[in-house]
Amino acid sequence: MSQLKASTTVVINSIAQSKKAAGIRVYNLSVGEPKMVTPQVVRDAACAFIQNGDIPYPSPAGLPKLRDLACGWMNKNYKTDYVQNECIVTTGGKFAIYLLLQYLCGKSSSIKENPNDIIDVIVPAPYWVSYPAITKIMDANPIVINTKESNGWKLTPEELKAASTKNSKILMLNNGVNPTGTIYTRAEMQALMNTANELDLIVISDEVYSGLVYSGDEYVSCGSFPEYKDKTIIVQSMSKSFSMTGWRIGYIFANKEIIDVMSALSTQSTTGVSLIAQYGAIAAFENAEAINSSINQTMKDRRDEFVRAYKKHFGKDIENPKATLYVFASLESLGVKGLTDEEFCIRALEEVNVASVPGSSFGQPGYVRFSYGSDIEDLDGGLESLAKFIKSL
Repeated sequence: MSQLKASTTVVINSIAQSKKAAGIRVYNLSVGEPKMVTPQVVRDAACAFIQNGDIPYPSPAGLPKLRDLACGWMNKNYKTDYVQNECIVTTGGKFAIYLLLQYLCGKSSSIKENPNDIIDVIVPAPYWVSYPAITKIMDANPIVINTKESNGWKLTPEELKAASTKNSKILMLNNGVNPTGTIYTRAEMQALMNTANELDLIVISDEVYSGLVYSGDEYVSCGSFPEYKDKTIIVQSMSKSFSMTGWRIGYIFANKEIIDVMSALSTQSTTGVSLIAQYGAIAAFENAEAINSSINQTMKDRRDEFVRAYKKHFGKDIENPKATLYVFASLESLGVKGLTDEEFCIRALEEVNVASVPGSSFGQPGYVRFSYGSDIEDLDGGLESLAKFIKSL
């Protein structure tokens, strides 16, 4: 535990915010959130609940109406079949993963043959920075699979089989992938789900970017394979598709047994999610189609601007990311030599006030993650400053 590191994305964003507070113009291409105000209808609903004045302890599983709406949203958009008792509201998607691994990797876990067994959690890389860290907090062992850029950074069934051990019990899957923007086709996901089932793995599928797909391709939820429903756990969030990052509203969709355990854990930790945020979330789901569409279009416009500005300032094309908020670029493609990815990101922030995140934080050294979730002015100005900085090296 003494070697546990803070999330690098949070640390870099904090430095960027400190510079801004000091009056310095910072181009923040690091933060993993859509920089948009929370929709008015959501804020109005939360304020109305506050004015009501009666704000008691929340139910640990969440308001029944909110759970019903969350299930309806999933079922309508992603071909799933969840009902209220298969859903729990959590304090963000990150805490959902924390709760799940706390239970599944702990001594009381139902997936352990022996309480003292150390569970191996399979994590494809590049990965979201918190997967290995949370796994280690739970005294479990992350088994990292290095995927290939030549294969679109996608995990294959063959790679999954090769990495699996006798202690492998969980596959931590991310679709669309942070930091690469990758999404899986239905055939690719079917093959992975088949293989996970053969290996007797529980699949925890982090699907928080499901609403930020720009290519016209189908977003394939792991929950849309009914034959594997009992071995599949979906993590969702309102942070990205509803522009509600600071509201801390996430969800777990799973069988009733898992949800009951998660509810019990909530009673011994957070007690539940703030009712103010939950009433805001109800309004968000009631207006989901308009909100999701608006945010998706805005982020697509920013993606297109990033790609345009990249060509303008670097003189080369990059492939449009199909999903998420990110471009994952190698130092080689940027024309950077003689620096590690961490050195490059630190110097860019210190010398030209451009914030980005080193690929080593995602298990892929030699790369940099840029976010296009910021304002368009940040994208063009940031890339212009970055291009000049690289030329000066």
